[in-house]
Amino acid sequence: MVKLAHNITALGWNPDVASAFLLPETLVGTGTGGHTVLASAGQWVPLWFGLLTARLPLHRELWDIAPTACFIASALIVGWSVKQLAGTRAAVLAVLIGLVASPIALTFFMAPFSHNTVYPCTALVGAYIVWMAQAHDRCPLAARLALPPLLGVAIGTCLASDFLLAATAVMPLTFTAIVACTRRERRSRLIALSALSTVAVAIPVAKLTSTTMGSLGFKTLPTPVEIASPSELPARAQLMFKGLKELFNGYLGTEAPGTLHTELGLASDVVMSAALLALIFVGARTTYRFIAAGLRKSGTGTPPELARSLHIIFWVSSAVTACGAFWIAGEGAMTTHESYYAVTIFSVAAVIALQLPSGARASWLIPAGASVFFAASLVGLTEDYVNISAPLARSAAIITRIAAANHVQVGYTNWGDASGLTWGTHDRVIVRPLMQCANPQGVDLCPGFQAYVPSWYVPEQRHTFLLVDATGIEIRALPRGLGKPLATYAFGSMQMYIYPYDIASQLGPAAG
Repeated sequence: MVKLAHNITALGWNPDVASAFLLPETLVGTGTGGHTVLASAGQWVPLWFGLLTARLPLHRELWDIAPTACFIASALIVGWSVKQLAGTRAAVLAVLIGLVASPIALTFFMAPFSHNTVYPCTALVGAYIVWMAQAHDRCPLAARLALPPLLGVAIGTCLASDFLLAATAVMPLTFTAIVACTRRERRSRLIALSALSTVAVAIPVAKLTSTTMGSLGFKTLPTPVEIASPSELPARAQLMFKGLKELFNGYLGTEAPGTLHTELGLASDVVMSAALLALIFVGARTTYRFIAAGLRKSGTGTPPELARSLHIIFWVSSAVTACGAFWIAGEGAMTTHESYYAVTIFSVAAVIALQLPSGARASWLIPAGASVFFAASLVGLTEDYVNISAPLARSAAIITRIAAANHVQVGYTNWGDASGLTWGTHDRVIVRPLMQCANPQGVDLCPGFQAYVPSWYVPEQRHTFLLVDATGIEIRALPRGLGKPLATYAFGSMQMYIYPYDIASQLGPAAG
């Protein structure tokens, strides 16, 4: 629990996380001053939540824990679905597989920017399928008619917030509905109709949400999708395999020295491979049998059997679609981007846990593999493999001390450090992100490049500072044209320059 609390707080130093906090805080406090620039995903639902709660006395603490609460809710919803199909023991295992994740997975499961609306919404769709198959007929007609469009509104809103939901939930739900149509029984056809009605409502709601937010002054960046050429597919497959290993604790291995780390890393690789092969096998077998029974016109299973089959089909197709989308249309063979296909963990939890009470000879492998997974996750959580805050936090103490000594609070630096310093220091220094650009009218610096509010760059009569980080992506050296600083400080990889004016007055226009 100590590490959990530490990790929740440490995530605030991440620029994506900090930006998700600072945007609503600024919008409520001072307004936008123009077009607020977001990332490629609007993340409207977290933004609305921030705007609604920004004036609460403990909003910082609420924002820290809310993403973790969503992550826990995702695991519990998956557990509920499994409980309906395989009992309490299997449900507990499913919940634990989701919750006791690798530290690398937790860095985005617990963050407000890394698709944190995708996972609970996907889990909710999975539970919706189970409910339709088992309890649909027992509900009042009004509830049966109202639920599909209501869920469609919720899914559409989340889809507009993050298009990844199309791969994890919308497309799998559509596929599951099409498969359900192959059965002639009335219940299966009603499930298909309800699911397709939900999708039919979700798509225009998503479009309307995005259009409305755009008209209100919120701008998203183009989605960084790159369709892979055939020659790129092997490299992307290797990249995804590396990411899956990290999600299942294979990152321990020989590159993470420590007690039993090599052994646990190798064992985690074996467990991951077995779990993914089992996931594909169970999904393919279930889908084949379901469709074959429909084509033979003999598909008249009981509600529990129907629910189990459709549950498996949905969750396996969710993992396959998410992995396939990253493989074919990811952001190029550069980084693993595990959050794009992290739904695979919930798919394993939802499907493999179902096999626990099967009584098969090999069923003992499930708790054995889960034990390896849990042990490796706990070992990783006791170490500082993902202590992303450490370098920036150490620099923050020096920066705040220098700023106080020079009676300056506002400054500028590259995007990777700016918002994390602002949020992490509780506004003791307010640092805004910049990017290098061509600017004939001033210094070659512009607002940028994503997750910023134009009002951050309105010049005022004040001293400001510029941080130059030699290891950063942007602003590795002092740009020409800023004039002579009042003072210069060097520490670590950073240099801090104090100026007698607001650097915002010298910036070029924002991109786009």
